[in-house]
Amino acid sequence: MTRSNAQAEFDALLELIGAGVPDAEQYKRMSGLILDMPASRKLAAMDPFLPGYKDAAMELYLHLRGRSDQGYVPTRDEVCAGALPDNLWTELVPWSFRDAGMVAEHVFAWAHILTHLGLPAGGSLLEYGPGSGQVLLMAARMGYCACGVDIDAGALRTIEAQAAHLRLAVETECAVFGDGFAGQSFDAILFYEAFHHAFDFDELLVILRGRLKSGGRVVLCGEPIVREVCGAVPYAWGPRLDALSVFCTRRFGWMELGFTHDYFVSLAETKGWTVDFYPFAEAGRATVYVLEPANDSRRVRRLEANEAGSRQQAQMLREELAAMRASTSWRITRPVRALSRLLKRF
Repeated sequence: MTRSNAQAEFDALLELIGAGVPDAEQYKRMSGLILDMPASRKLAAMDPFLPGYKDAAMELYLHLRGRSDQGYVPTRDEVCAGALPDNLWTELVPWSFRDAGMVAEHVFAWAHILTHLGLPAGGSLLEYGPGSGQVLLMAARMGYCACGVDIDAGALRTIEAQAAHLRLAVETECAVFGDGFAGQSFDAILFYEAFHHAFDFDELLVILRGRLKSGGRVVLCGEPIVREVCGAVPYAWGPRLDALSVFCTRRFGWMELGFTHDYFVSLAETKGWTVDFYPFAEAGRATVYVLEPANDSRRVRRLEANEAGSRQQAQMLREELAAMRASTSWRITRPVRALSRLLKRF
C-alpha cells in the first residue's frame, strides 16, 4: 500500500470512528497503517545523542498533534476525562475490545511480566501508568504490596473501585512518572505500555535507580521498541508514525514515542543499567526488558554464582564424557569426542 492510500484509509477510518474510539478491527487496521510525514525526515537525519535532537522530536510531536501553540503539558495531555464505566468487569481495556485474540495478547504479556518481576515473597511492586490496573490487582491477590502511580486520577479511580469490590489492598497516588509514594523504595517497578509516554525518559531512567531496593529491577513490557528503524519508527527514537499512534496524539494529546532496540539499550547502559531482553514469539506485545542497576551488589553476586554453577556443571559433564569414551563402543565415540572439544571452550 502506498503512503497516499494509507492516508486515504486513515481518513476513512477517522470518519467511521467519529467522536468515539476504535473498535478491535479499527485498532488493528490503524496499527498497520504507516503515514507519510515529511516533517519526520529532519529527525531521521539527526544523531540522537547530540544536542538539538530532543527539541526536534518535540517539534515533530507538536506538528502531529496540530496544536503547536499549546505545547506539551503531561498533566493536561496524558489525562483521559472519563467517568467510571457502568460495568468494571466488561468495559475496561482489554475486555472492552470484545476480541479474544487481543485479550490473549494481554494475557501473554501479563504472564511474561509476572515471570520476570523477580518479586520475593511479600515483596513490593510499583507500577507507573497502570491503566485499568489488571497487573496490580493480580499482584495484590498474590499478597504483594501493590502500588500504582498515574497522572490520570480517573484511571486510578477505576483501579480503586475494582480493588474495593475484590477486597484487595491496592494503593494509588496521582503523580508523574518517577514521583509518588515519597520516601518508599520497591522490589520491582513496572511499566506496561506506559514508558513510551515519558518524553523525558532519559531523566526518568536516572530517577528510577533511586526508587529501587537493593536487588530490585525495572520491568518494561509492551513498549514500542523495534529491532531496527522501520516505517512507524524511522529514527532512533521519536513520535511513532503508525495511524493508531497519530490518532492518539491528535485526539488526546498523548506522547506516543517509539525506540529502536540498540538506542534504548545504549541509553540505559549509559544511565547505569544492565539490560536483559526477553522476546515473546506468540505476541510482540509481551516482549519484556529487565533493567537492573549495574553496580547492585546482589546482582553481581547472583551473576558470579551463576557463572560458578555453569563451570561446575561443565566439569561434571567432562567427567561423564571421559567415562563414556573409556567404556562405550566405538559407534558413539566420534560424537562424544566432538562434544568434548566443544566443552573445552568453557
